[in-house]
Amino acid sequence: MLEHNFAISQLQRKLANIIRIGVVKEVDYSQARVVVKVDEILTGWLPWITSRAGEERSWLPPSIDEQVVILSPSGELSLGVVLGSIYQQKYPAAESDKMISSLVFQDGTKLSYNKDSNHLEVSVVDKITLKVNQSSLEITRDGIRLNAERINLN
Repeated sequence: MLEHNFAISQLQRKLANIIRIGVVKEVDYSQARVVVKVDEILTGWLPWITSRAGEERSWLPPSIDEQVVILSPSGELSLGVVLGSIYQQKYPAAESDKMISSLVFQDGTKLSYNKDSNHLEVSVVDKITLKVNQSSLEITRDGIRLNAERINLN
């Protein structure tokens, strides 16, 4: 009977751990891994899901104190993966308009696309650099620098 109760409690624990919500406490950027605090438990190093990880790759690492969802298919947190983030009071949604897609960085730099007006806006704090081979366009607070072998102005 004791073994039966233990087996049931183990199954209940694993079931409860399949999907958990926690907060990122450490980030290892070189290994693309995080440690997450779930209630009073600190996980081991877990990988996070990204939008692309093949020939094309994306890089948008989680932040310390970012609220995330962990999926552990076997119910073992040590085998889990961090699925994504959940807005919270400390880090609310960047927008509330369904027609705007945006990305806001810590320093205030923002990329915003309005689907209604077909308008892409890039607002940066310091500098924008566009490069194509040896040609470049640099926009800073102080002005615009254009470098190219040949420049055509119409």
